Amino acid sequence: MKIIVLSSLDTSCRDAGLKHLLHHHPEAVTLSYDFIEGNRLVRRVSGNAPAEYGEAVLEHPCIGCAVKYEIFPSIQRLAPRDPDAIMLLGLPATWHSGSVLQTLAEKLEATGIKIDSNVLSFDPTDLEDQMWDRHTLWESGFSSMEQDLRTPGEYFFTELMQADTLIPVEGMQTQLLEPKDSPRRDGGADFSTGLELAQHLAPHATVCHHENTLGSFSYEAVHQRTQAGHIPPFPRYSASGRVPIRLHAERPLHPQRFREALSELAASCTCLRGRLWVASALSERVAIGGAGPRIWMENTGSWSAEIAASELLLYGSEHESTQITKVFEDCQVTEEELQELITTAPPTASNNHMQGGE
Repeated sequence: MKIIVLSSLDTSCRDAGLKHLLHHHPEAVTLSYDFIEGNRLVRRVSGNAPAEYGEAVLEHPCIGCAVKYEIFPSIQRLAPRDPDAIMLLGLPATWHSGSVLQTLAEKLEATGIKIDSNVLSFDPTDLEDQMWDRHTLWESGFSSMEQDLRTPGEYFFTELMQADTLIPVEGMQTQLLEPKDSPRRDGGADFSTGLELAQHLAPHATVCHHENTLGSFSYEAVHQRTQAGHIPPFPRYSASGRVPIRLHAERPLHPQRFREALSELAASCTCLRGRLWVASALSERVAIGGAGPRIWMENTGSWSAEIAASELLLYGSEHESTQITKVFEDCQVTEEELQELITTAPPTASNNHMQGGE
């Protein structure tokens, strides 16, 4: 049997995504979950299986316990004997598919059940606003866990890299309130603009729109895409004419100058991804990420086989490309500062890492 895993920020998009997938696989078994207050995991079964509704109360509100004690046993119990059969697994809103698959992978390996696709269902018209939302998932009403401090933007930052397939759908607000000719409707201007942003943020993903096919899941590809500091492929074309801004610096960045310039670099950016080579830590590769108002950095260890250099992709930036490129280039150490670094750096840093930029 093959499983198509579907994640979403909210239940409305999740259910619309499942409906879309059923058009592709009308004979599929549908297993969907909601996580609600009281650590209750609500199970719903439909499609090519007897209808079910049940609840499991988890001792801990964690994905590992949910997979171990409820999701995996339900998959085993409901799995058809046909090796070509399909099961649609709809995850609770805001749950990262990668966290579920990490726990599920070891258990599925022994059963002969495979993951066919990892799908993200979302409303393109809301994507940019959700990336900029300052509230946590709980404050915004997407999560039932008050301790969940992620923002919607942080959810999409990760999930867009996890998914191999994107399903754009009309959200609940659009379905209920918008007229048929609204720009928020499928095919409208706002819908198309949001879909283009999603394609920029996840250039690897297949867009399953109307009758298009799904992407294919690969553990190796997901692992590569979700590494901190990963730089996605750069889109060369955009229907709107807007493409991400790529910044590159061959010399190390001066820590103080970069710190002072960061707010200007990130201003108006819906998302940023990249890696940094900082003069105060020549041997260390620093990953940087940002979603709307939040920016974070992570020391990922030594550069190993990579050539040391700084690279940033700015998505949705309203900056003039040449202007912001100049701001970033001015963050680099000068030739005099570089020579001083080479002279004073320890042998390991000098020999292995100063080759990167020059």
